[in-house]
Amino acid sequence: MDLVQIWHDAIQSCKQSINDPQKQAIYGLIEFQSSIQIIGSDLCFICNNDFMMKLMSEYSPSLYMEISRLLGNNSLGLKLLLASELQNSQNAAPAQPANFGYQSEPNNQINNGFNPAPVQAMPQQQGNMPPVQQPAPAHSMVRADNINPEKTFENYVTDPENSLVYAIAQKIAQNPGSESYNPFYVYGGSGLGKTHLLWAIANRIRATKPEISVVYIRAEEFIRKFVESMSKTGHVDEQVKFQDSFTQHDVFIMDDIQSLTKGEKSRDTFFEIIANYLDKPGSQLILASDVAPGNLKNFHPRLVSRFGSGVCREIYPPSAETRAAITLRKCKELDIQLEHDVVDYIANNIRSSVREIEGAIKTLKQHIEITGKQITCDDAVKLLSNLVNIDRQVTSIDAIKDRVAKEYGVTVTSMESAERKKATSLARSMAMTLANDLIPNLSLNDIGRAFNKDHSSVHEAIKRTRERISDDREEQSAIYQRLILSLKKE
Repeated sequence: MDLVQIWHDAIQSCKQSINDPQKQAIYGLIEFQSSIQIIGSDLCFICNNDFMMKLMSEYSPSLYMEISRLLGNNSLGLKLLLASELQNSQNAAPAQPANFGYQSEPNNQINNGFNPAPVQAMPQQQGNMPPVQQPAPAHSMVRADNINPEKTFENYVTDPENSLVYAIAQKIAQNPGSESYNPFYVYGGSGLGKTHLLWAIANRIRATKPEISVVYIRAEEFIRKFVESMSKTGHVDEQVKFQDSFTQHDVFIMDDIQSLTKGEKSRDTFFEIIANYLDKPGSQLILASDVAPGNLKNFHPRLVSRFGSGVCREIYPPSAETRAAITLRKCKELDIQLEHDVVDYIANNIRSSVREIEGAIKTLKQHIEITGKQITCDDAVKLLSNLVNIDRQVTSIDAIKDRVAKEYGVTVTSMESAERKKATSLARSMAMTLANDLIPNLSLNDIGRAFNKDHSSVHEAIKRTRERISDDREEQSAIYQRLILSLKKE
């Protein structure tokens, strides 16, 4: 009896019995984030993490019935177990069921209205029937990859500036291991959706290419697990197992790799692991960081160069329009309705982080639940003052343009044009820098639109201006300070 095959067949049968694409995708995810074992007289669903346990409380009845049919036995009880609990129970007492709405009763009945027939336990071996085969327990690293199945390409709100990186991510999910997109390195500020994009890739691969194995981990978790392996008896063997738990997969995804600067030995192990993915045909390496490869500290130049040999893309902060779309999406996910002016207020004043937008919506939702009243725009201004931080917004972009134009002896029209005269270029770059420093609610996309430039042009202009200020070239430091003071007074 091949339980691995039975598990796969049961999943496929349940998927084919429904027409909802989302539920079909969830069944696909369950297959690779859970497994089954027969322990005593119980059919046990082994879940990788708490999130999967919650999913299984809804999907286990239909799976139980289909597995019972395939086994030709409806006498088994039902238990839900975390993989970590099973591993502990194998070293100690018999496993106990997790309480997620299903709990074995003395008469073998199951709560929540689901009642398998209470009859004798299925014998482990009868006549010439082969012994029960149980799936080999996966390494603990595989059991805890923490990929959120709800983070998909379908609910990822894409800014036009990020359409290319979004398209590349989809290509990788469609054909992981392609030399055209390997390695894939994505970077950008915190809260811009990098992790969502990584999870979307992993979920798409797992849903559409079950034969390809994926492992995801954050750098902080990688360091912690590495230290644990070092502390165990026979740690040399444990380190080999630790490294093998990553290299045995087809796709390796690491998030927040800039955190590896904290641990030298764990960083060396990481180097060895990714070398395996860079050299092995068909393997896919995906990395995310807050900084560009060249700004990674304590990373060997040769390794940084390898990162750059693949596809390296920045995720930019969302525009006001995209922030509005994100706000509406988050409202739907959090089951809250906000007036249009409140949505506009959030989109126009919480500028660069999706997490901050989500935090703002949760704050408003909590207020609605406590007071029982709908939120007005005035309410939103008061409740979100700590996020919007209006006190720092001391000026407007038009005021900055006028003041800078006078300082450099140019016109606002020329600053907004493609004119490349030195004075105009200096003035334009300085105005962009001041807007970035004095109006925290403006993203680089917003600043770019004010000057008819794209995000990357604004980024480079600000970078050059800061270099001039730092080196005090052409008295730019004095001009900057003078403008800052005058604009704050205004």
